[in-house]
Amino acid sequence: MTQALALVASLGLGLVVAAGLVQLWHVYLQVAVQAAVEAFDAAARQAMFPRLVPRSYRAEAVTLTAMAGRTARFIGPSVGGTAIATLGVAVPFFLNAATFLALMAAIVAIRGVAPRTAVAGSSIRSELTAGARYIMDAPVVGGLLKMEAVFGLFQMNAVMITIIGRQVLDVGPEGLGGLLSAPGFGALAGLGYLLIAGHTMRQGRFIVICTFAYAAALILFAVSREYVMSLAALAIIGLFDVLVSVTRQSVIYLTTPGRMRGRVLGTTRMVTGGLGKFAETQSGFLSGFVGGPMAVVAAAAVFAVSAGTSARTNRALWRFSRDQAPWEPPAPPEIRPI
Repeated sequence: MTQALALVASLGLGLVVAAGLVQLWHVYLQVAVQAAVEAFDAAARQAMFPRLVPRSYRAEAVTLTAMAGRTARFIGPSVGGTAIATLGVAVPFFLNAATFLALMAAIVAIRGVAPRTAVAGSSIRSELTAGARYIMDAPVVGGLLKMEAVFGLFQMNAVMITIIGRQVLDVGPEGLGGLLSAPGFGALAGLGYLLIAGHTMRQGRFIVICTFAYAAALILFAVSREYVMSLAALAIIGLFDVLVSVTRQSVIYLTTPGRMRGRVLGTTRMVTGGLGKFAETQSGFLSGFVGGPMAVVAAAAVFAVSAGTSARTNRALWRFSRDQAPWEPPAPPEIRPI
């Protein structure tokens, strides 16, 4: 259903563009509908994902999924740009709509997944309440969501890269394109490392250490005044970004019991997708007050404080190992009749 709704949204905008009737509010509407559909789609898809993959292969499967997404971010703009240059502005929307047909066929072809059984007497309100209570009580998941919120608000983004590239490095369109692509190359290198070397057993400690490394790479990018050094710094940022994000997602998959997985992953998606949009706004405003380099240094300081606080106050997260069983809330004390 979500893939079909996304198809309609993309096809509708393509038809409006092809007819020459497109206005700005049409684009806003399509983006809003697409984002709303994606929120439901991501929660359902991520909840079903662990049921398709055995627990022993789950961390590697998360890495492969992330690699597919990162690769698509490279291929998509190239396909879209070529289609616009050769066939017109409306064609990318039609091509995008056609891809949803392939995705719908792939979903229909999935076999062997039993439908989720609803708990007797449950409701949307009660399940949302139970999910929120679980997230607040589970130390590992709660700690990761706090770190996820920090990454969502202060992560390196295209706006900040553009500000530094224009104001500090004084690069043109070609140079800016290289800067914007550098984190992607670093991310692919990080994914390759995870696929070849595998995930570490002490994943909680790995997340904290990589967050400190991410902060250090941000400072390197902030103080750089040379184009090549800035490219290297952005590649390192992309490397540690993917190491943290993929490992964090793997831990959430491993620690969350099946009955809570959809709610927890839906909340994670909301934090990542929602706050991620504000990162660009935050970058623009902060750069206007203190300048681009100092805004990046401030973000690095926030990451360092977040990692240090998590390591010091959340010992369950710091000591987490991938062989641990999912966390379950303690059972209420048994009451025996007198």
